[in-house]
Amino acid sequence: MKNKIFVFLVIQLFIGCSSDDNKSSNSIFSINLTPSASSVVIDQSFTINVGANEEIKELWVSTDNFATGGYAQRQFGTIYTLNFNFDTLGQKTISVRAKNQDNVVSEKQVIVTVSRGNALKINGVQVISFYGINTTYDPEFPATNPNHLADLRFGFSKNKLGNPLDNIYSPAYWYLSSVIENQGNMTWDCSNASLYLNPNASLKFGLVDIDNGIAGADLLNGPPDYREISFNNYIVTKPTTITYTFPEINLEFKLFVEWVN
Repeated sequence: MKNKIFVFLVIQLFIGCSSDDNKSSNSIFSINLTPSASSVVIDQSFTINVGANEEIKELWVSTDNFATGGYAQRQFGTIYTLNFNFDTLGQKTISVRAKNQDNVVSEKQVIVTVSRGNALKINGVQVISFYGINTTYDPEFPATNPNHLADLRFGFSKNKLGNPLDNIYSPAYWYLSSVIENQGNMTWDCSNASLYLNPNASLKFGLVDIDNGIAGADLLNGPPDYREISFNNYIVTKPTTITYTFPEINLEFKLFVEWVN
């Protein structure tokens, strides 16, 4: 009888340990990342599915090892789709950190390579004329002093993905030029700025007078304070210089463009 009791206790102890092991194993929160593509081209949208063995309460997403990045606290479930779009070349390390209901954290990374594809490259900009050219924008200087002329800065904006957690695109600054004082030659070399763009996308161009380091006058006589431009008419012919003209505000400028052969 004693032997039977001993065997029963051993069995119960084994079952109890096995149950505890299973419970411990099930409590290890982990995520996995599944990208829709590991190689993409400029401006190509792609996704990463985040899968977890427990419900996700919080998510962090970063492309610079969490120096910056999106964060959200909500009920994500056990599967959530992140959205991405890159306009610069090279390898991108995407880090995802998740936390479950018990505040256990799991972190994973994926690497995606971005190549040029058929993206055009903007190498330079030259302004020919603008609203109020050769007139006084700095009235503290007399007309005989070149300092009375506008100090020029242009900018490009385009639709950009705001947050990988939400698939929402909205207009955002893409590039701001250096300042050319007193009108100067009104020509900027952008060849080192890596301005790659899907040729089917549109851009918004703005031009301002800079006064004491901030934007003073809008040189497009807005609103609106931009003009939208497109490359659709040039995809076949691929000119290296494209001129845009908006006579209603005396705006004319050229883009120096590099195409993929």
